[in-house]
Amino acid sequence: MPASKAWRQNNRERRNKAERDRRAVLVALVKEHYGNKCACCGETEPLFLTIDHMNNDGAEHRRGKGTASNICIWLIRNNFPEGFQLMCYNCNCGRARNGGVCPHQEG
Repeated sequence: MPASKAWRQNNRERRNKAERDRRAVLVALVKEHYGNKCACCGETEPLFLTIDHMNNDGAEHRRGKGTASNICIWLIRNNFPEGFQLMCYNCNCGRARNGGVCPHQEG
């Protein structure tokens, strides 16, 4: 077995932690750029915040990018393009299920 493969197998927990830490840095950078709060309700809890595709083309975009960390890498590499915002999970889902308008914004 090659030494690098043996090292990877023997250090799985260490590698997993390093990957989680790397993803956390990327996600934090993206959230910071987009304001660290929900564009609709102002929620600031980082665990609730998600990237929202303002043009409702998120499913199509994710097909080409895959995981959330890949989308974060794409956003960073593309200099944080317009057309994205942070929304809490509730507002993001509400918007998706309500024809592109968060239920908070109705009325």
